Parts: sequence; C-alpha cells; structure tokens
Amino acid sequence: MKYQHAIVRKPARSMVEGITTGMFSTETPVYEKALQQHAAYVSALEELGVKVLVLDALEQYPDSCFVEDPAVVMEECAIVTNSPAASRHGEKQEILTALQKYYSPEQIFALTPPANMEGGDVLQVGKQFYIGLSDRTNAEGIRQFSDIVAPYGYTVTAG
Repeated sequence: MKYQHAIVRKPARSMVEGITTGMFSTETPVYEKALQQHAAYVSALEELGVKVLVLDALEQYPDSCFVEDPAVVMEECAIVTNSPAASRHGEKQEILTALQKYYSPEQIFALTPPANMEGGDVLQVGKQFYIGLSDRTNAEGIRQFSDIVAPYGYTVTAG
C-alpha cells in the first residue's frame, strides 16, 4: 500500500510544557528547532508524493503535534484513541475534524472509557497490529481496538 495522504500538526509554543518521560532526553525542547524539524518532515513527505494536511498549532494542547497519538488510521477506518492524560483529552475532537476529510462517519470509531490508548503504542505491519501495554495503553483499550479492526481482517498482538 502506498500512502497518499498525511495529517500533521504544527508544534505549539506550549510544547515545551508537554508530557515527557525522559526516555530520549531530559532537556526541554527548543521550539524554534522543533519548527525547523517539522518543516523538514513535511518537506520530506511532500517529496515522496504525499499530500500533507498541515493543521494549525493548538496552544492549549502542548503534545498535539504528535497526531499519531489521538488517532490510529488505516485504509478501511480510523480509530480515535483515549489518552489517560487529561492534558490530551481535547485533542480527540480536534483530530476528528481532520479525519472527517478522509473518512465517512461509518469509518470513524472511538475508544470509550475505561479504555486507554495512545497511538504511539501501536505498530502496524500489514494486517497485523502490535500494541504495547503501557502507562498510556491498557488492556481494555487493546480489546476495544481489536474488536474494531477484526472485521477488516486485522489481528492484534499485545504485550
């Protein structure tokens, strides 16, 4: 499958106040550098022939430039996830507007509490999803996700 479209969101100045685990760095992000990296990312996608929808920055959601977290997309459907982080809850509605440009209402699903999931814990390889259990993704999130994708022929492995 060749990807034809991508959804990205410009980093907000507030990103320096976003969630961090210290996994990759303990340094505060540099906003200007993030803008440069984001522009290079968009440019690389466009050079590959991908049509990029660039969403405006959302100052009220510091982590909103990570659009892979509030939604997992595939050819057949899109799934709006449910972050356990209160600071990310509003991102669900914001990404929904973008998803509606590419999917009909019948193709957009949403995880509901007590399910928690962030798309960064999800890896797709063909018709197989690998989903990691984490502080951000729980077993109920994986169960609901699996129930949604199974009718489309996908399988889910959790760990």
